[in-house]
Amino acid sequence: MSTTQEYPKNTVYGEGHYRRRIRLRAEPGQVHGELEDTNHGFSCTVFHDGNKITDIHSAALRIPFDTCPGASEPLRKLIGLPLCEDILDIKPLTDASANCTHLLDLALLAIRHSTRQEAEMIYDICVEDQAEETETATAEIYANGNLIHRWQTCNWAICSPADLDGKVLYKGFSKWASKQFSGDQREAAFALQKGYFVAVARRYTDNSQVGQAANEHRDVMLGVCYSYSSPQIERATRTANSVRDFSNSPEQLLKFK
Repeated sequence: MSTTQEYPKNTVYGEGHYRRRIRLRAEPGQVHGELEDTNHGFSCTVFHDGNKITDIHSAALRIPFDTCPGASEPLRKLIGLPLCEDILDIKPLTDASANCTHLLDLALLAIRHSTRQEAEMIYDICVEDQAEETETATAEIYANGNLIHRWQTCNWAICSPADLDGKVLYKGFSKWASKQFSGDQREAAFALQKGYFVAVARRYTDNSQVGQAANEHRDVMLGVCYSYSSPQIERATRTANSVRDFSNSPEQLLKFK
């Protein structure tokens, strides 16, 4: 996939890694979720009665646009939906463009975690910078320290393992991955794909775009998420110092500094 957006290039891209950590903690009647990566920091708590969602509280802790905190309100439309053991059962009932992509994903992971036996699940996602256009880069995800998927990738496609060679990581991913994986492996695959998607942002220096209007990229971005949807896109501007590099400091993830 290519992009027509013109952001200043990150001069150290090719030397580091994109990292994302997701932590899900279950307590009686609730699941607390946290997510942090290069560009974002979110938390949410899903309350339930053992059968359905009764309330949701969320917070935008580090965000690319000043309108992102407003995404907490559309997320509350999940209240009343049933708990589920498969995110794909509930995802068709959501409106992706009306929500923050990452906050919605976190909430869905928390909903599914409510059905697990484990009290805590920590996903660690790491995507190597693709230094050259023809080179491969490793993308991997661990669950509670155990490797679930390790893919060699190149330009939005998987090169290995052999049984996934040629599988796409953009449009069409959901269709093939839903058939290829099930249970925790499928959840991890979807989480890794979302990480790969965001990892592309490491190519650019978004911190230099403070105050830039989201509407400047309306032609290619309209409708992709909450802040890029109307009416937010008409007033959203980039925040200051929202980007972090965790290449060599994964221990700082989920400290939200």
